[in-house]
Amino acid sequence: MSKKNRQKNKGRKKLKRKQKLFTPFFVIFLIIVIAAILIVNLFRHDYYKISQVYIKGNKILSNDQILSKLNNPMGTNIILYDEKESIENLKKEKIIKSAKIEKELPDKIIVRVKEEYPYMIARYKKDSYVIANTGKVLDKTVNEENNNNLLKIKGIKNKPEIGKNFTDNKNLIKFIDSIQKLKYAKDIKEIDLENYNEIGIIINDIQINFGDLKNYNYKLKLLDSVLKDIENKKIKAYSISLDKGKNPVVEVEEKSLDEKDENN
Repeated sequence: MSKKNRQKNKGRKKLKRKQKLFTPFFVIFLIIVIAAILIVNLFRHDYYKISQVYIKGNKILSNDQILSKLNNPMGTNIILYDEKESIENLKKEKIIKSAKIEKELPDKIIVRVKEEYPYMIARYKKDSYVIANTGKVLDKTVNEENNNNLLKIKGIKNKPEIGKNFTDNKNLIKFIDSIQKLKYAKDIKEIDLENYNEIGIIINDIQINFGDLKNYNYKLKLLDSVLKDIENKKIKAYSISLDKGKNPVVEVEEKSLDEKDENN
């Protein structure tokens, strides 16, 4: 064998040895090692530790009470955080009807709860019933005076059944849910459902002639705006009609207008 051929063979052997270093097995191993390093750093990095918790929908339970059921999420890696266990803990509270936890990378979780609690009291013939904010009949009560803080519902059509909604009218249940979102919801004293076409509401001793349930969300927003305007102008109104066309009709005490003019 000539000298040139021997040199070529040595070169080929070296190339083969170099090629053997990067076998498919070695490449796969390298990828696994790199992926493992990235995953470990991902779970340890402060960037993915929960630093913000937003709680929405609670009116009775405080934020602290709900946080105590969430397995101390602050500082926990958002990817490893077990939201299912926290949801189960939340549902152990009788007042919580449903719960949902949403993760928003890198460090935020949103907790949405829906509570069920005594909100209204309704009379049917000689009996009185406590009704939840969801429309569900909770219990029968003997003493209405013990429930003076509850909103009064007048004119219910059928005998309430405990454990069921006080009405089969789905729009009415949605209306009850929507009315609780009013800015002035805490000031509602009474809702008259004797006639679904002429629903009456009393807010801050103001008689609201609401009309029917058509476009009720729009009318509720309009009502909120009118009540805010009355409050800002310090006018004493005794009636607001939302059933006489597109524009609300507000009746006020003349004395309050005179006092307003004098102040101006």
